[in-house]
Amino acid sequence: MKTLRFALLTLFALAGFVSAAELPSLDLLRDKEVVNTFASMPVQDAGRIKPLEKMAIYRLKPMRARESIWLTDSGEMDGKPLVDPATQKPITKEGGRPVKLSAVEWLLMSWFRPDIGKTVPLFKVDNSSAITELGLTAKAKRDQYSFAEVEPARQVMMEKMKEYREIPSRKQTPEQRMIVQLAANFLDYEMITEHFHFISAPLGAKPEGLPAGVTTPVRLSKSLNSLANAIRTNSGPPMQIPWFRELFRTALGAMMGGNPEQHLRIFPPAPGDEKVWSGPGEIIFNTINSDKDMAADQLAWLALYEEVYLALPDAAKFKAASKTLLGKIQEAAKLRGEGEYIALERHSIRADYFFYAQWIFLTGFVFVALTWISPGSRFEKIAKLLAWLLLGTATALAVTGVVIRCIIMQRPPITTLYETILFIGASCALLGLLAEWITKRGIGLLVTAIGGTACMLLAIQFESSETTDSLQQLQAVLITNFWLSTHVPMINLGYAAAMVAALISMIYFTQRLFGVFKTGEEDARLLTRVAYGFIAAGLFLSLV
Repeated sequence: MKTLRFALLTLFALAGFVSAAELPSLDLLRDKEVVNTFASMPVQDAGRIKPLEKMAIYRLKPMRARESIWLTDSGEMDGKPLVDPATQKPITKEGGRPVKLSAVEWLLMSWFRPDIGKTVPLFKVDNSSAITELGLTAKAKRDQYSFAEVEPARQVMMEKMKEYREIPSRKQTPEQRMIVQLAANFLDYEMITEHFHFISAPLGAKPEGLPAGVTTPVRLSKSLNSLANAIRTNSGPPMQIPWFRELFRTALGAMMGGNPEQHLRIFPPAPGDEKVWSGPGEIIFNTINSDKDMAADQLAWLALYEEVYLALPDAAKFKAASKTLLGKIQEAAKLRGEGEYIALERHSIRADYFFYAQWIFLTGFVFVALTWISPGSRFEKIAKLLAWLLLGTATALAVTGVVIRCIIMQRPPITTLYETILFIGASCALLGLLAEWITKRGIGLLVTAIGGTACMLLAIQFESSETTDSLQQLQAVLITNFWLSTHVPMINLGYAAAMVAALISMIYFTQRLFGVFKTGEEDARLLTRVAYGFIAAGLFLSLV
């Protein structure tokens, strides 16, 4: 797979550029109706059906290390607004403030306004020595660079990428690793910006030697089979055909990735057909590499996709064509029994349960600490009540987030380390509240606050360090595995109980150390019994 991806990226890197169609306004691409339409489109990515919004996030994140981007010269909020190459005016909103794009807005800008996209500081470079090695002018030690800033070193970067890929990763220097990563991101983004070139100029700006019946402007939905037949009947190598190289290159852009797992797959097959969805790039490649003509239903998908691009820059036509495409995809996916949780996944992205849970847990911890100021007073009672409300809310958010992930993926809650942290954190918070209900001494609230905050912070940091979707498709043998549904959750629930016991024991030790109580006193015996109870529960569950 890596070899195929490298070959495709290398071929793509050798190609030139095609002139863009008439440019739409950036405001149209930021229109809420347009963004919502594209964000809701089901796509098959990394083996599962997800909203295009999620795919956009994980196309932006490896390059930017964030899920949004500012249209400024620094890529940050305090930078100077970029200038629109078409209008030569600063890109701002009301009050002259800079514009911030979500992942979907960034993808739409990259597709339909690549002239702007190439000026945005997109590539995060953590080692300026890598930039210097490419012969470019480095900025700060860690900074962001735009496509246009890196492009002059394109040839050098491709040569070095090819050279450094031959070196085992553990033996690569930091500069070499950075150059390989930057080159891959550069080529991936170039494919994104040239995604619609198979519509604007599929055979180049001025194609020559076209087969009979193929006229300009070329529309592959109508001419693809004729072009493929000309390739099949050609007596020499395909590269000798004047327009073949351009067709092959635009097909790579239509795929939007050199890795088969990253190809844009947006067209559902007919019910009962293969599980793998197709996309514009797949349709083009499959046709030119096959001995048969492409089926009419696949060409119909291609025609719908073309209509979206050709509707620009007319806002009304563009919105109508986009909604038509969305409706057709949703209808076809529904007939296959797929894509039913697209709306729920989009809701989970917006709700961001675990992000808000961590801060509510932390705020709850503050109110738990406030109960220590004046024990037995009305202030303590109010602070404890607020702590209950906050920690209960945070726990509910964490549990809801875990449950929604289970519903979306239709599988048990734990399959990865990230999900293990989430499950143990939510369970620890629940058990802490249970301990508080039993003891009514504030100890359980403290356990909930510490355990919940720590696990949510750890989970979010873990996810931020990853550049792949945390909702991963499993092998079929695991999805149907009985033990994955019973043993794994039980044993992790046991770990959570043991964690609660450990926290209670630490609280006991701290209070003994500072003389809050002595051995044999009621509070000491209560904490001991509760800790032993959770140890016993954890031991039992861990052995299930």
